[in-house]
This record gives sequence, C-alpha cells and structure tokens, in this order.
Amino acid sequence: MTTQDILKTVDHTLLSQAATWEEIKAILDDAMEYGTASACIPASFVKRATDYVEGKLPICTVIGFPNGYSTTAVKVFETKDAIANGAAEIDMVINIGDLKDRRLSEIEEEIRAIHEACGGKILKVIIETCLLTEEEKILMCEIVTKAGAEYIKTSTGFSAAGATFEDVELMRKHVGADVKVKAAGGISSLDDARRFLELGADRLGTSRIVKIVKTEEENPAEGTCEMELSQGMIAKLIETATAQLAYSYSPYSGFKVGAALLAESGRIYTGCNIENSAFSPTNCAERTAFFKAVSEGERKFRAICIIGGKDISETVCTPPCGVCRQVMAEFCDPKKFKVILASRSEEHTS
Repeated sequence: MTTQDILKTVDHTLLSQAATWEEIKAILDDAMEYGTASACIPASFVKRATDYVEGKLPICTVIGFPNGYSTTAVKVFETKDAIANGAAEIDMVINIGDLKDRRLSEIEEEIRAIHEACGGKILKVIIETCLLTEEEKILMCEIVTKAGAEYIKTSTGFSAAGATFEDVELMRKHVGADVKVKAAGGISSLDDARRFLELGADRLGTSRIVKIVKTEEENPAEGTCEMELSQGMIAKLIETATAQLAYSYSPYSGFKVGAALLAESGRIYTGCNIENSAFSPTNCAERTAFFKAVSEGERKFRAICIIGGKDISETVCTPPCGVCRQVMAEFCDPKKFKVILASRSEEHTS
C-alpha cells in the first residue's frame, strides 16, 4: 500500500472552534494537492469552500457535532443547509443518550431522516466508540446498516479517545456489506493509517497524514515528525494517571506516582510505583505501565503521563528516572513519543 493509496482515503480535517478562513484555505489547498478523498470542515465555511475549490474536491461537514444531542429537526435543517451550500458528504453524530436508554428505533429514524435530507449525498454516522460498550457498538452497526447510511464512523476526535484497531475490526465484522467504515481521531502515523485500512476501514478522518507527508517531503532526513495529541486525550491521560496515585505502594518514601501510557492501538495502560524494602526491586509507575502493556502484546506507544506527590492534593511534575528512560528508548520513537509531566494544578509539560 503506497502513501498515495492512503491519501486517497483521507478526509483531510480541520474542525477547531478557532479555525479561520485562511486556515481552512490551507486545508483545502493541501487536500487538492495531495489528492485526499475530501476536506472535512465546519459548516459555516462550506459555501466559501465550495466556491474556492471549484469542483476539484468534495467538501464534507459535520452535523450535530460534537455531542450529538441536538433534536432530529435541528440536525435535518443543518443537513439541508449544508447540502444547499455545496457539501458533498455529511458526518452526523448520533444521540448517545438515546443509545444508552435503548431508544433504538428513535436513533434509526433519525439516521433515516438525515439520510433523506442528504438527497443522495454520502452520510457517515459517528457513534463515538470510546463512550460505548461492545454491545452498544454492535447495536449501532446493525442500526446504521438498517437505516441505509453509507458509512459508520468511530469518533468525533473531541471526546476521550479516537479510533482503535479493535473497534474498526469489530465494526467491519458487524456492519452490512454495503456499509463502509471510517476511522477518525488519533491517527498519528502512516503505520497507523495503513493498519486501519488493512483491518477494513475505507476512510480515515485526520489532518495528520497530510502533515506527515509534507514534513517528509520538506525535510526527508528528519522522517516522521512528532505529532500533537488532542487536548481531550491529554486531559484523559492526566485524569487516568492521577487516579493511579490511590494504588501506589510507597511505605518507605511516602511519595506516590501514577502513570497512564497510551499505546498506538488506542488503549491506555496504567501503572503506579511499587516500593520494596530492598530498594532495587522497587518498580516505578512508568515501568509498571510499560511492562503491563508489553505483556499484553503492545509494542508501539504514543505518549505517557506521569504525576507524583506525597498527597493527591500536592502533586508535582515527576520526570522519569534513568532506568525508565531506558525502557522508553527500547519501545518508543523519540520523534513521536510524548512524555507528559502533570501536577494537581493541571499544568503540564511535554
């Protein structure tokens, strides 16, 4: 699978609340230059974007985004407005509360109504997999299939986590033969992209793949650049690492450390420090998380968050020791791997 094969599946995306027209134009220019499947942008820019690309690029936008709890009438209006302004593809978010309440017929009816409003344009249904149980993911595969949408999509990229390999594999197994799969959120490398496609994804929602290809063209000697994590994922790692302080076994130093390790698969592995009276068998939180992940088959990692302190209310930034750094060097690409040092004040450095 070539890089161009991957680019053809990418919905080149910019959905930041602070996005400007100049930034949107840059996204459109890159999407046209690199031959992506579409550019996915906020609805307020669709009309200008459609005029700007002059038919050279499909414009995609989002509906009921990112929380999904707008009424069906609002989502239908948004859809019709976006189509009238030139959108060729619509990515809608389901009402996740309705799914939790098992209001399954209401979800199916909403998808059907929005699909009808698309007037033959492509509809992708975002189910926000990170908030769902496996049973709920399977139910949504069945509902999206029955409702007639063209795609089921993993994530908004604005919640606790993005696409995982396991979710794409599960969705591919349970959707109908005519339904395609879009993986979105957290796709940080060409290897990630390739793996998602091999597992059955047909589209990839990301801005990073084009950035990676551009960086490699501009400076081949540096290879793949370090990619930024979303603020939502950083917050999730900090929250998870902080929770691990409660499990620290530190009767000798009294200093608790928690860690949260993000694998490229999308899974988060946790660890705390475990002390021993002989000292040398003591295990740092970082190594606990790494060894747990490696023992479950992981070999590639994106980031780790570390937090420590005498008490949960008095935490400080806690850098990894030399041994932990050696473990990181064994499994992590220094150009991409991020170390997040957190404190109770929620400030962090990386």
